[in-house]
Amino acid sequence: MASIKIKRLREQIRQKVATVLVRDISDPRVTMVTVTRVELTRDLSLAKIYWSSLAEDAQRRTIERGLEDSRAWVQREVAQILSTRTTPTLQWCFDESVRGSARMAEIIQDAREEDDRRARDRGETGDEEQQTEDQEFDNGPADDLNAR
Repeated sequence: MASIKIKRLREQIRQKVATVLVRDISDPRVTMVTVTRVELTRDLSLAKIYWSSLAEDAQRRTIERGLEDSRAWVQREVAQILSTRTTPTLQWCFDESVRGSARMAEIIQDAREEDDRRARDRGETGDEEQQTEDQEFDNGPADDLNAR
């Protein structure tokens, strides 16, 4: 488990990197990038900066090159806010979890559309079922209270 100091430093680094990427980096390759998290070694020698973007693979590689080219500048900016003896070396890592969650949302949406299509094919609208549930919810608890 990380110490409180490490957690605080990770959050400071994450905030500073995100701010620098949005405000200070003028590289057109580095656009629409979100810093998702930072992992920091105990000896503060390395900070892995996890980032995400909704860009496609080719655009993602372009963003990666832009981030790598701006690494020294970002590291210097991070060094200015840290009150530590050393400044961690920054390493850019694409965060696959965002892509996975977007893919999962897409799968769920596809499944819902498939369910709706099958219900229409069977002649069900789904609205009657929802109305029945709403009526049971509206009438259920009130009737119980009035009966007492």
